[in-house]
Amino acid sequence: MTDGIDALVRALDEAISLLQSFGETHWSRWLDGDCRRIVGRDAYGLEHLLQAYGGMGSFNDLVLHRANGQDGDEEALRVANDRLWDLRDDIYAKAKRLLHERG
Repeated sequence: MTDGIDALVRALDEAISLLQSFGETHWSRWLDGDCRRIVGRDAYGLEHLLQAYGGMGSFNDLVLHRANGQDGDEEALRVANDRLWDLRDDIYAKAKRLLHERG
């Protein structure tokens, strides 16, 4: 399970850095708080993290774009959104797996 936690934390750290680099504070703070809980072996961090994925206005709905207040040229934003898409999927899968393993 430790390897799974380490892999999730690495993915979260990358997502947090990516979001911060484009000025996205809401979701970077959400992920950072959950990451801290997970590192501290607080299982609520996994549950709270997965809550970010449901409903309108969820983490899944986030698109980095100038209209949403993020800075950057179109190509940089496109590349960032592609990477964010992959990270979201990876983080979700890892968190679900860890929560399932926890029982």
